[in-house]
Amino acid sequence: MTRAHPPAYAHGKLVEVLPDLFFVSGTIRLPGPMPIRFGRNMTVVRRGDRLIVINSVRLDDAGLAELDKLGKVTDVIRIAANHGMDDPFYAEHYGAKVSVVKGQRYTAGFATDAPNTYFTPHHELEAGPVALIDGARLVVLDSNPPEGLLLLPDRGGTVISGDCFQNWAVPDEYTSWLAKPMMRLMGLIKPYNVGPRWFERGKPPKDQMRALLDLSYENVLPAHGTPVLGGAAGHYRAAIERVTA
Repeated sequence: MTRAHPPAYAHGKLVEVLPDLFFVSGTIRLPGPMPIRFGRNMTVVRRGDRLIVINSVRLDDAGLAELDKLGKVTDVIRIAANHGMDDPFYAEHYGAKVSVVKGQRYTAGFATDAPNTYFTPHHELEAGPVALIDGARLVVLDSNPPEGLLLLPDRGGTVISGDCFQNWAVPDEYTSWLAKPMMRLMGLIKPYNVGPRWFERGKPPKDQMRALLDLSYENVLPAHGTPVLGGAAGHYRAAIERVTA
């Protein structure tokens, strides 16, 4: 099954938050009659003249022009099974190769067990070193569906997270008026948070979550919320302990 690429929704500027690590916030719109919109983020890792896109967000023409100034998009990595709708666009537009956490599928909505898929990735990744990025390591959580965290050696250790680690201290500018109270009620608007909806639905093994306490990292670039730059492992400790108690 194939489908038209989703459009480029409202987004901000690409910002270099750490050397050779770029971050941009954009929008996800949920289908339905009510205006449910909220923010999502993309991280771009630069290695030489190569760009690796993680948690892809389709950019508009001006945004793509800025991206092109940074280098050549060669690869896309999908770490969150509930993200990835824009991966096929980057694969087609740039000829980029798409790598996913083993066991993830491209299905419509949240029906991850649906029989039909709309895209087939080029590679599957397992826990351990990630050859696409020198020194990178993938941590895999056996949730349903599986979720990854990408740990880079940059600046004392930088985690790029999907729905597991979030940092939504306040609703972002891309969050619609109706979504704001709903997200507060669901416990999403909280700094240094383990994504509550992801944890509830995905049911990751608690021993794997507790093992995250042993990771050494200073920064988190989340798919939802704002970057955590400095002291990140300490900031997330309470949230991890809370969900594994």
